Amino acid sequence: MRYFLFLGILLYMFISTTVAAKIGILQVGTYSSFILFVLFVSNIITDVNQALIKRFKLEFRIMFVGIIIVFFKIFIGQSNQINQVLFFVLMPMILSVLVGFQNKENRKIIRYLVLIFFITECLLAIYERLFFVNVFPYMDSNAEYYLEDWAFRSSGFLGHPLSNALCVSTMMGFIITSSMKLQTKLVLVILGFIALLCFNARASILVWLFLLLIYIWRVLKDKKTKKIVSFLFLFFFVISGYLIFKAVNDYGLGGRITNSKINDGSAQTRFEVFDAFSYISDSDFWCGNGENYLPIMYKLGAGGVENSYIVLIINYGLPLSIILLFLYYLFINRFFKQYRLLDKFVIFCSFILVGSTNNGLVNSAPWTFFILSVYCFPFFKKENLKRYSVRNKVVNEKMLIKRDNFPQ
Repeated sequence: MRYFLFLGILLYMFISTTVAAKIGILQVGTYSSFILFVLFVSNIITDVNQALIKRFKLEFRIMFVGIIIVFFKIFIGQSNQINQVLFFVLMPMILSVLVGFQNKENRKIIRYLVLIFFITECLLAIYERLFFVNVFPYMDSNAEYYLEDWAFRSSGFLGHPLSNALCVSTMMGFIITSSMKLQTKLVLVILGFIALLCFNARASILVWLFLLLIYIWRVLKDKKTKKIVSFLFLFFFVISGYLIFKAVNDYGLGGRITNSKINDGSAQTRFEVFDAFSYISDSDFWCGNGENYLPIMYKLGAGGVENSYIVLIINYGLPLSIILLFLYYLFINRFFKQYRLLDKFVIFCSFILVGSTNNGLVNSAPWTFFILSVYCFPFFKKENLKRYSVRNKVVNEKMLIKRDNFPQ
């Protein structure tokens, strides 16, 4: 059974809409999620004591809300939008249940699968940027990308460059805060940052420049880090930074940062996106209608409605959007109770902050990698302060458990 789970996760990660189109698969949802769905149903059927329902109450509540939304969409004549609900609301929760009850050994294997995807995704992005070719193109016409070399954007396995960048950024957040070896984390994060430059995603690039500075400061400040390790760490980052700077300067890597203003037309649309509500009816504002997305995009004169929360309201209406936001907040918050404060901040920036600069958070792919990463990357537990008395003196002792801590 475990091998079917591993196969299902691999298919769910790699078979995106663009990959399916390239290899001739028409029903991408069926091929990518069929195994996971069957495994979930079989586990529910055999769970006579309802242990899964008791353990994963929040996931099942979110799925219950998702089922209500499905029937509501059918009732108001929007049955063609059911797939959107299935893959944004139901499938992430199904994945959370399936991965959540796995033992530590299986989670380690899943972590290796996630790292395989991460490395191949980054290498594919670099290959596409080197040869100016989209292996799995997001659009039939990529004229926008070929105006200048610096404007080219890799499309990776996940289609839209911003979707790729958000997923890579999310995995980077869990990698850099994990308890893996420092050398491994350095190599993976630098590889991920180069991929972000290839996706030419300004928000994620700027966020990670900021996060890397914080991480360098924390490692150098840590008294447990030996001086020789600190020197090698700083030397590695300086050399990597210089090579990346040369690539940006000489070859136009990440050109949307260096060759255009931060507040150009693309960035300006993120401020004008609030005009979207003036283009929809009152009933669609309250009940939602995903078919409004393209007309709004055209009226805004943008390449997309670059705000996850506005797209959520467009798709589901204001009341359901508030409910979904609250449930997903509870879902995320549940995992981070034992995380250190700075690690929470890094993951928040790499996932929520980056995702808030576009419409990525209303798609299933970022949630897929968030769930896989949060369950399978071991983390540092937050410091627990213990007080005890030694010869009438109160002493504070900090306990820090480092290895192989996994959310339950």
